[in-house]
Amino acid sequence: MFNQLLNIAASTVWQKNITTQKCTHTMLSWLLDESSLTNKLESQCKIFNVDVKQQVTTNNTDSPLSQYFPFPEKILVREVLLYCDGVPTVFAQTEIPYSTLSDTQEKLAELGSVSLGKVLFENKTLQRGPIEIAEFMTSSGMHQFSESLQQPCHHSLWARRSLFYIENKPLLVSEVFLPASGIYKS
Repeated sequence: MFNQLLNIAASTVWQKNITTQKCTHTMLSWLLDESSLTNKLESQCKIFNVDVKQQVTTNNTDSPLSQYFPFPEKILVREVLLYCDGVPTVFAQTEIPYSTLSDTQEKLAELGSVSLGKVLFENKTLQRGPIEIAEFMTSSGMHQFSESLQQPCHHSLWARRSLFYIENKPLLVSEVFLPASGIYKS
């Protein structure tokens, strides 16, 4: 069943080289960490798992996606929740252009509940572009989504995104840290 994609690309301002005073050292250490988020989350809990909310094919004219991939490119969008010990901690949205899904990258379309991070960081050709971060204010759709997960909060939610390249083929990974993620603790 297709649900509307969460608008995390256009509903906020994404910034590179962030020097915000709004983020604590702990928040920035998570947001700007270039290592595998999957590995980092696994080290914080006993049971880590991935719940695929939806995976759909679309394009930039039909959906609220980033503008990294030009129209009329078809894009596979995967939305997942990353769970630590049964609690959703991160919402991730991945945009994979169909041109990336050729040759050995075909398997990216068939991950199921396997963590994309595991697959990406095991690839020796992996390159990561600059990390951009964004703030979702308390009135945002991400807060409504968080409330639907029984995680209401009265502070901004923070996210990061970056382009990854496997064999020079791009995909965009955006990750929103939910209130239960632990990055908001002082």
